[in-house]
This record gives sequence, C-alpha cells and structure tokens, in this order.
Amino acid sequence: MLAIAAGWLVVGTLILVDLQFGDRLYFPVSDYDHSTRAAFTSALARYGIPPHNPFFFAGQPAPLRYHYFWLIPSALVHLLGGPIVSARVSLIAGALWCGLGLFGVIALYLRFFQAKGGDQIERRTLIAISLLMVTGLDILPIVLIGLFRHAPQPCIEWWNEHIAAWITTVLWVPHDLAALIAGFTGFLLIWDTAGQDKRGQRIAGVIGAGLAFASCTGASVYLGIALAAGCTLWLAISFLKRWWRRSLALSCAGILAAALLAPFLVQVMPRVATAEAAPRSAPASFPLGLTVRRFTLPDMFFNSASPAKTLVFNAVLLPLNYFLEFGLFFVVACLGVRRIWRRGLRDEAEWAAIALSAASLLICTFTKSTVISNNDLGWISALVVQFILLLVAADMWSEGVLGFGQIRAGHSAKHLRAAPRLITVTLVLGLMGSCYEICLQRTYPILADFSSVDKYSWLALDQQLGRRTFELRRAYEEMDRMLPASAVVQAAPVPEAGDIPAELYSGRQMIADVGNCGTTFGGSEKFCDDVILPRLNPLFDDQKRVSVDQVSDTCREFSITALLFKDTDPVWRDKSSWIWKTRPLLSNDFVRVIQCGGPGAPI
Repeated sequence: MLAIAAGWLVVGTLILVDLQFGDRLYFPVSDYDHSTRAAFTSALARYGIPPHNPFFFAGQPAPLRYHYFWLIPSALVHLLGGPIVSARVSLIAGALWCGLGLFGVIALYLRFFQAKGGDQIERRTLIAISLLMVTGLDILPIVLIGLFRHAPQPCIEWWNEHIAAWITTVLWVPHDLAALIAGFTGFLLIWDTAGQDKRGQRIAGVIGAGLAFASCTGASVYLGIALAAGCTLWLAISFLKRWWRRSLALSCAGILAAALLAPFLVQVMPRVATAEAAPRSAPASFPLGLTVRRFTLPDMFFNSASPAKTLVFNAVLLPLNYFLEFGLFFVVACLGVRRIWRRGLRDEAEWAAIALSAASLLICTFTKSTVISNNDLGWISALVVQFILLLVAADMWSEGVLGFGQIRAGHSAKHLRAAPRLITVTLVLGLMGSCYEICLQRTYPILADFSSVDKYSWLALDQQLGRRTFELRRAYEEMDRMLPASAVVQAAPVPEAGDIPAELYSGRQMIADVGNCGTTFGGSEKFCDDVILPRLNPLFDDQKRVSVDQVSDTCREFSITALLFKDTDPVWRDKSSWIWKTRPLLSNDFVRVIQCGGPGAPI
C-alpha cells in the first residue's frame, strides 16, 4: 500500500505540474479545467468567504456562485505557503490527496460495508485499487476517430457524453472526487452509528455524517444531488423495512446537513435581477432539465434534423452506450443483476447499494444540468454507481466469479461465473484507455507545437504554445514583484475556456474573462454585454482606433492597474496602434504590459 501511495504521488505530480524545456513551458491538458479553479482559489485567498467571482468586476466584486468548499483548504495552504505555494500548486497537492483519500474510503467500505468484512481485506483492497486503472472501452472509438482525423484526441472522454475514468476524475475534477469521499464517509458513519449501543456514539456519528454530507454538496453540488437522491431512496426502503435506527440516523444527519448548507445554497443559487441589483446579479433559471443521455452516433445523424428522433435512438442505444462507457464494470453490473435475480437481496448492505446505484443511474441517464452547456450533472452523478461497481468488482474478482482462478466455496455458483475472454478483453482495453489518458495529458500540448494535431484556441492555433506560455508566466512573475497584490491586470477577454495562463499564473482579479465575463459564476450578463465588453474589446482589437485618453478613462472606470497584450491580439499586429507608442512596464516577443489608471502610470 505504501508503494502504491508513493507511486501515485510521483506519477500524479509528474502529470499535473508544468514541463519546461529551455524557453518552452507546457501545462497539462487538464489545466483546461484547473485554471478556472486556480483563479477561484486565489479569489478565496484574497477575499475570504464568501468569495468573489475573479472573472467579473463592475466597480465592485460580484459574489461567486460555485461549489467552492474543496477550494477552501487549497486557499489556506496557498495563504500559509505565501509566494512559495501558488494557488495552482496547492490545487495540485489537493488532487494528490484526493487520490490517497479514495484509496482509504475503498478500504473502509470493503471492511465495514461489504458482506465479506475483514475476510482477505488486504487482497481485496489491492484488487479494488488496481481496478481504478481500468476504464470503459473508450479506446476503441478514440482510436477510430484518431485514424479518421489522422491525429489523437487530447482527452479520452471527449468522444461522447462520458462516464469518466477514475484517472480522468482525479486529474480533471478532483473536487468531485473530494465530494464523493466526503459523501460516502458520511454514509458509512450512518451505517456504523446504527449499530452502536451508546447514545453518545450515535449522536457523534450523526453529527459527523451531517458535516460530511454538507461538505460533499459544498464541494460538488451535482455529486450532492446524486447522493441525496440515493439516500432518499434508501430512507424510503428503510421505513418500509422498519429499519428504524438507520432511518432515524439518516434523517437527523440529512436535516443537519440541510441546515448547515442553507447559507451556501442561498449564495450560489441564481437570484432574480432587480433594477437596483442588475449590475451584480444574473437572471434566475432552473438548473436541471430532463433528457435521455446523449450518444454520439445518433447525435451525429439526427440531432439537427429531428431532436425527437435523436432522443428515441439515444434511449434504444443506451445498453451499447453504457457498455462502451463502463466496459468491465458493465459486465460486473450484469453479473450482479443476474445474481440478485436468482437469489434476491440478502441483507441491508445490498439494499443500500441498490438504492444508491439506482438513483445515480437514473440521474445520469435522464437528467441534465442547464447552467452551462456541458451536462455536468449527467457526468458527475455517475461516480456513485461507479464506486459501488468498483467494490462489487473487487469482491467478484476475489471470489473467482470474474473468470480468474477457482471459485471459492460458498461464495458463488458455477453458473454465475463470467466468460474469462470477455473479462480479459474489457480489462485490457480499459487499461489501455487509462494509459492513453495519462500519456495525452502530458504530450498533447507538446504535440501541438511540433506536429499537425488538431489545434485548440485555449492551447494555441500556431506552434508557439511553449514559448508563449513561458513568457506569459515570466511576465506575471515580474508583475508580482512590481505591482501590489490588489492590482487588477486585464488581458483581452477570451471566450469559452478563458485566458488559461492568466488564470494559472496571475492570481489577480480580472474585469472580464471566460466568455460573458464569467457571469455563470456570478455577476450580470447584461452588464457585461452592454458595458464591460464594449469598453474593453476596442483596446485589444484593431478595428477601431482608440486614443490614449480613452484607454486611461477605461482603466479608471474599471480600476485597471495594467493591461497585458499578447502577440495573438489583433492590436499587436498594427505597429501604428497606441500600444507601440506607449512606454511598457515590461515587454518581450510575446507579451507587452502597459501600466494605466494609477499614480505615475504611463497612461
């Protein structure tokens, strides 16, 4: 176990840190997501709780609408570490700790939740942790797409509405994994509390579970929704079965979690804009909707022509969709269902596992999140059923049901054994998928500079990603020495993913970024479109000439301390523009920073 933990820390670190080769710097592909959370972590360190949206500023900060609980420890580490530990570095450390936490919660559930208890616990734990490297059959469509496009894809999950590999989850969305760990820790506390005879132990267990459930939802609202649905279904079953101790403990923990979460939920829920609050509020919208889980094949052929037909085909092809996404664990689920069909549910743990899995599967199949274009609810809610299937797979492997070794007496009948060849194929393809994800995490940005792979605007459309990133990081480090921590540094507002180097290395408040000024996370989209962007965009494009006085007025209006220009900005190419007539704070072949809006500023 120590070797596995140490190996994960080494491999995880090598995957998540920047790689530098001379004057070229490459961040991993997962920083497409991590950059946003690095900016949120910096905002927490600057403003405290409740944090402010670092991508929107309308004269005063806007409250952040995001599940930020997991970022709080990272912000504390960032504060304690000072300049040595950046927000981005603290996030990497948090992701590594989440991997260790997953190992721990797996061992706890195999010991205290599964029917086999402490029997062969070391072997079963090692099997379960090893199976974390097995994902679905994504490698098959990814290879076909790569052959068709003559280039690899940067992430193995991007071909379809994904059921994420465990390695993808810990590298891309460790806050969701932290939520899973917290939520299942809370459920295990409830499970243990019901068997305690002393009142003090039962009360302590309920309080601990309530805190864990609240932490789960605060770290990932979507995972909290899935787990709450599973717990509600389990509570209904407990009432019907008259398992009063578990029912009472779960009810009390749920009430406590709701009370603790109330201030946070009020903060993050979209509020109806009023005339007075219009510059700082976003219009209300219901965050959930109904759908049928999207599958790439019917979506490609029917989506634009007939949405209704697409939904029908998505429903019909759900088994194929889930077989490709779950792989080995789809086979495990089929074996589990067949086992239950033959002998029924034998104990409370099996009822609980079915309740949690059913709720998770229903949510990830038939609901979607409407806050952003990505269906985060459909992706993340599947983690619950993935965790249950991981535990079941470890026990089935240990029993010999998955086709390797002899079936242990008293555990399974011969007719419940899986085909060894099918298990071998899904196992090997699942391992290949995880290895692909790890390799492309590191190599795709490098390939973008030295080969003809698909180009993405959030990386670079030319072959200067490494040099540009290196110079941008150096520029932000120079500004840290030259400008106060409260200084606002604004680059060109970038749609969609935003300005990733600014989010990773700046650690400062921005006026606008991440498309629509990041108003998904707080602020008014109307104010962004009508006021902020019309004033900022002309500073960075070459379609409308602006004077130095206009630039100065914009800087003062939005409290901008410095403007950062990149070689990719349209105004950079116009050598007669104002940025080449103004003395820069610092300048190189890729970056030019001009101080403005303050005493002694050139503008």
